[in-house]
Amino acid sequence: MPKSFTDLLPHFIGNLPLPDLTDRIRDSEGLLTFECHDEETVLRAAHSVGEVMLHPHSDARGITPIRLTEGRTDVGLTTAELMAHTDRPATEHPPRYLFLWCKRASDSGGGAVAYRGRDVVRYLEEHDPATLAAVTSSQAAIFRTGEFEHVGPIIRIVDGEVVNVRLRFDRLIHFSWDVARHLPAFLVALESVARRFALQAGQGYILDNLTWFHGRSSYTGDREMSRIMVA
Repeated sequence: MPKSFTDLLPHFIGNLPLPDLTDRIRDSEGLLTFECHDEETVLRAAHSVGEVMLHPHSDARGITPIRLTEGRTDVGLTTAELMAHTDRPATEHPPRYLFLWCKRASDSGGGAVAYRGRDVVRYLEEHDPATLAAVTSSQAAIFRTGEFEHVGPIIRIVDGEVVNVRLRFDRLIHFSWDVARHLPAFLVALESVARRFALQAGQGYILDNLTWFHGRSSYTGDREMSRIMVA
């Protein structure tokens, strides 16, 4: 793959598998990009990091295809923009890491977007403390999905450090009144710290789902990502 493609990827670590992948993830700021020749190799790399978690939409291996799916209205399974979110925010223990690997690239659009929670906090501390107070409140939002429900902050801070983020933008979240009235400012903060990058087929990223939000731009074509969640 031409070097120019990987030059544009944030924190690129090269080809999987890597013998020191766990250390690389632990020592990173929570976002790494990689190349890999096939899905099974990505799965083995995920197993080397921790326990692969199943999802209602995953196969028996724990791989969930993220692609346009006829008859599904979930935004992730359409070609629309996927706003900043975290995976499984309604569960008591969301996955720690996400592996997202590009099986087929889009014709246009479909770029990955990542937002570090710490960067959002720093932006709000400087520009909008009231919005920061709203999204860090213990009653900021109610997250629901299936049998799961969680009430808590969108950004949880302990001793000055971001230890957990939870977010989604769909019918399964209910924002507090204070968060709802500050949502425009919160969206500005997210956009201000967004890190955007395009993935070619065979490229992917590893994200700390507890401290980063992620999303994608809208796209055209037969784009497909493989997602693996790791506890």
